[in-house]
Amino acid sequence: MFRRILLGGVVALLGHCVAAQASEVLVNGDFQSGLTGWSSYTTANGTITAVPSTPGFPVTPQVAAVASFNTTGSGASSALFLNAGKAGPIFGLAPEAGGGVTQTFTTTGGLASFSADIAFAWLSQNASFALGTMSVLLDGNVLDSTAFPAVGPGPVTLRDTLDFSIALAAGQHTLSIQSTRLFGPSINVAAQYFDNVSLDVVTPAVPEPSTWAMMILGFAGVGFMAYRRRSQLRVV
Repeated sequence: MFRRILLGGVVALLGHCVAAQASEVLVNGDFQSGLTGWSSYTTANGTITAVPSTPGFPVTPQVAAVASFNTTGSGASSALFLNAGKAGPIFGLAPEAGGGVTQTFTTTGGLASFSADIAFAWLSQNASFALGTMSVLLDGNVLDSTAFPAVGPGPVTLRDTLDFSIALAAGQHTLSIQSTRLFGPSINVAAQYFDNVSLDVVTPAVPEPSTWAMMILGFAGVGFMAYRRRSQLRVV
């Protein structure tokens, strides 16, 4: 009977831990505060611009912007706006190029879950080539992406989501969201949007110090009872 009480106590103590906590590690993922917390960047041979590129002469990269757009299909809201593409040369040949925004954050580690709504708007009245790729990167590694296919005459909007889950070590990390294409950006031809960008990190539950002490005593008691029972069984 005493052993059952001890076992029950140990089980109860195991449940007496600091609960696992989920925390959002990114700031301004809904872009309600413009680009606060985010920094624009371009890939090799890429650009973010509203000015048509001239093959062989990369244009000066510009920064990303925020615009109101119906990224999710359920209503317009503030979203990251990119007009990203290849600065040249040679258009139409791999690799894709473009740009995006990045944010650095610090975490105590745990299970990280990312999600974002994305949309590619084709505005031209002509049919398109393959539109390009929208991606999310963590510490420089692509963890999810969507390659948008060619479409007919616009305006056409294609929507999707990006997501991933990964065990994240404690420390500083960098998250980037970007769009790349095989072609240069032009005015009123194509636009890429990101919205509701979120990265939650769940910290594992940890027993409190007093709980650890009581657990050790409890296990010691169980061990003593088992030893005592074996000793009694050896008595003839």
